[in-house]
Amino acid sequence: MTYQEMLAAAQSKLNPKEYGKYFSAGGASAVLEGGNGKYYAGVNLDLACGLGFCAERNAASTMVTDGETVVRRIVCVNSEGELMTPCGSCREFLLLLSPENAKTEFLVGLDPVRTMTIGQLMPLPWTAFKQEQ
Repeated sequence: MTYQEMLAAAQSKLNPKEYGKYFSAGGASAVLEGGNGKYYAGVNLDLACGLGFCAERNAASTMVTDGETVVRRIVCVNSEGELMTPCGSCREFLLLLSPENAKTEFLVGLDPVRTMTIGQLMPLPWTAFKQEQ
């Protein structure tokens, strides 16, 4: 799947909806390419109490359920379908799934195609400060 196809797939999952006074979802979307070559999609869940989660973690959870922990590429979009980067929590989450995910590319531009890696944005993950016992 090309980055353009991943973008279209992420945009197709957008469906911002209020499910009640304390729950909304679908205002952001992500498509991940796993190390196994499969693609996983997810949308954000926003809960008033703060227990919601991002689209990237939603997609990654499905990927882990499928037995994969490595992410090759990610495309994330906001409610307008515009590209965005994974938030800091999602970057840490992915790095903890596998150290290989420091090489995970995410799309930052299409014309021309431009990517960055999680490692470029996270040069010092929290594990870098681990105290040796």
